[in-house]
Amino acid sequence: MPPAPPFPILISNAQIRRRTHELARQIAAAHQDAPPVLVAVMEGARTFALLLARSLPCGLPVHAISASSYGSGTQSSGVVKVVETGDIAVRGRSVLLVEDIVDTGRTVTAMRGHFLSKGAAGFSVVTLLDKPARRVVPVELRYTGFTIPDTFVVGFGMDLDGRWRELPDVVLVDAAPAPRPAVH
Repeated sequence: MPPAPPFPILISNAQIRRRTHELARQIAAAHQDAPPVLVAVMEGARTFALLLARSLPCGLPVHAISASSYGSGTQSSGVVKVVETGDIAVRGRSVLLVEDIVDTGRTVTAMRGHFLSKGAAGFSVVTLLDKPARRVVPVELRYTGFTIPDTFVVGFGMDLDGRWRELPDVVLVDAAPAPRPAVH
């Protein structure tokens, strides 16, 4: 096994797990009457979504949807492509979109439009990371794990050109010293 890259850790796996359990408690309390449809934006949110689903008391399945505005590199193209992998039944139900990171807001906006056009009764977002310094479209994030500065991160499901997704922590790719994330 190759050695782990020498990136500084921004958020440890233990911090992620602790915060995810807190978010799951908040989500369960808010959805006591009817569980939401849990939809994860793949591939980046898969790791977070699975941990979140295991932490929820109602055992919700995780549905997958693809959306990307990155392609290769660290800069968003500004164009969001949404691809639903199978028919996700949302008519009359509330959708809880699971994101790994929200930066520009374009993906969340595209997903909101997609699910509301399919008849979803409501739409909310849970994100592991929020990067508000990059926001170009205002979005409402109902549940946020950590707010981070404008830096590029990988690990815990997030990648750079398919690399480092398997790292257990969220690490900084940028060379700047590791700032402290804000917990909500």
